[in-house]
Amino acid sequence: MLSSEATSYAWIIRTLVTCREEADRLRLTDLSHLINMAVLQTALDWEGEEPSKGTETSLDALLRLKMKLAFSERSDNVVLLNSKTAGEA
Repeated sequence: MLSSEATSYAWIIRTLVTCREEADRLRLTDLSHLINMAVLQTALDWEGEEPSKGTETSLDALLRLKMKLAFSERSDNVVLLNSKTAGEA
């Protein structure tokens, strides 16, 4: 079971991903990239990590873990981002 704070972070990530999916549907590429950056920043804030102190691999692993946790309380499938959809230019 997630703590109250973790539940809030998970809700924010799920909401952002839903917004990103809608931006993708409307072909709003720039907005989709901005939302991906917001998802990554939310995962970093959740973990208390500073992006400049992590490697690309550890940031990717952190994002994947937080995405799994964010969607673990839902009945639908877990959505994982690949490097292209995770805001990497």
